Amino acid sequence: MTKSRVASLLEKISKIVPGVAGYQDRERRRDADKAVRNKIVASLTRCRHRLSNGMSDISRAGGRGSLSAVGNLERVNTRLERIEDEIRYAPHGYAGWFDREGVALEDLERLYEHDLSLLEIAERMVELVGPVEALGSERDWMQDLGRELEALRQALDNRMSVIRGGEEPR
Repeated sequence: MTKSRVASLLEKISKIVPGVAGYQDRERRRDADKAVRNKIVASLTRCRHRLSNGMSDISRAGGRGSLSAVGNLERVNTRLERIEDEIRYAPHGYAGWFDREGVALEDLERLYEHDLSLLEIAERMVELVGPVEALGSERDWMQDLGRELEALRQALDNRMSVIRGGEEPR
């Protein structure tokens, strides 16, 4: 764990979430954490809105398999909403962790890695759920979306594990 690795991760996060200076200063840790989580939530909200629009379009078009397709989209949308709410309503700044005077460099690095992963996955999900007519085979993009949703869940669990000071799940 090096300061240059932490700086590199922070730089990548700052490119995605402008104004996030980092978590090094105790006073700014909570604000930076909230800004990163808000950016993730905004991306997930865009993804859910696109899914909802897709469900509406499929319903209006009707046809064979449309009920099944809408059901599949609704299940994904519900799972996505749960994760979005978990991120949105997490305690502001995870008080115990963010109030610590000295946060170890390796803990910061792990937190930054998970934050960056969450940000990247959320953006990929938004890109994956474009206009319904551009989605191609429902099965292909639904499988891709399902994999991204699982990766998002895992990254969030890993991040929470860092904050709780435990071992990260594999």
